[in-house]
Amino acid sequence: MTGLERAARQQETRQGMVGWLGRHWRALLGGAIVLALVLVIWRHAHELGEAARLLRRAHPVWFVGALLVQALVYLCFATVYYRGLHLLGYHLRLLALYPVAFVAIFLGRAFPMGGTSTFAFLLYQLRRRGVPDGIGAVTVTLDGLSYLLAFLALLGAGFLYLFTHGELRLNEVLFVALVTLAILGLAMYVWGLSRDRALLTRRALALKDGMARLLRRSWGDTKVLTFIAELYEGGALISRNRFGFVQLVALHLVALLLDCLTLLLLFWTVGEWPHLSVVLLSYGLAYFVSTLSSLPGGGGTFEAAMTVTMVTLGVDRPVALSVTLLYRLLAFWLPLGISVLVYRRVHYHNDTLSRRHEALDSTTTLR
Repeated sequence: MTGLERAARQQETRQGMVGWLGRHWRALLGGAIVLALVLVIWRHAHELGEAARLLRRAHPVWFVGALLVQALVYLCFATVYYRGLHLLGYHLRLLALYPVAFVAIFLGRAFPMGGTSTFAFLLYQLRRRGVPDGIGAVTVTLDGLSYLLAFLALLGAGFLYLFTHGELRLNEVLFVALVTLAILGLAMYVWGLSRDRALLTRRALALKDGMARLLRRSWGDTKVLTFIAELYEGGALISRNRFGFVQLVALHLVALLLDCLTLLLLFWTVGEWPHLSVVLLSYGLAYFVSTLSSLPGGGGTFEAAMTVTMVTLGVDRPVALSVTLLYRLLAFWLPLGISVLVYRRVHYHNDTLSRRHEALDSTTTLR
């Protein structure tokens, strides 16, 4: 074999390896995270034992209270969908939307992907219930925008309360300041881009192309262009009915606060009475970090972010682990079993519109 042939074969081998890595990067990343979690568990086995001890003496009344509050969380999300459809002139029964909301929220937690799994499921279920695609797309867009604003408001309130009422050590101040600056910087950058639709489109497509090259994938522009169009369409709808949109934001905020109340009750379950900012920030940052992950269930990022935030803000590590495990039990593992039971009914149930207003322009008008 000549030197030229060896070089060509080595080049083919390298290209094959790069292609294989591009196809299996998710599995490799997931395996690395699992290995990291195993190492963490091994290094902190005594802390996990302490966490198990705390769970065994957990107060059952507060735990049952947390379970009931979780049921109200899904009711609030169902009310958001109900109210969003109502603003567009369509009416579905609230109780019919409850199981849809339950499965949709679970899918968003199980397969974060920036919330796309929840939106895709909602759009499909609304179509099956007689809602036109245009109305469904606008409803999903309004839901996403109102949730984003409510989530940022909750996170901002947590930081503000921590600074005004908390007793921070130097490392805690630095941690909070860095996270605050990062989130504010990202929000201001996106807001600035949104002032120029052409610039936002170019930057979004450039980001998509860069990710495609990095992962050795080929993605079209359709999804990005559709998302940007729906974003501006939602902005136009908000400007036409600001009060209706504020109602959606308020409903989302109630749902998020109830979820935080669940976390607070779980602290009480293990006999701890934390600072309110600890609850708000550990909840907000955990979901912020896990939403950026495309791994099933967040790939351990949720548990890591919540535990690290609690410990950074002064909670003992065994207590932080116990509360995190209890919350994931109520918000992820228990809904997993329930979603399996109700999915068939949700998927094959054709709910008819109980009442429909006269035909509306689904892409430009709000009642």
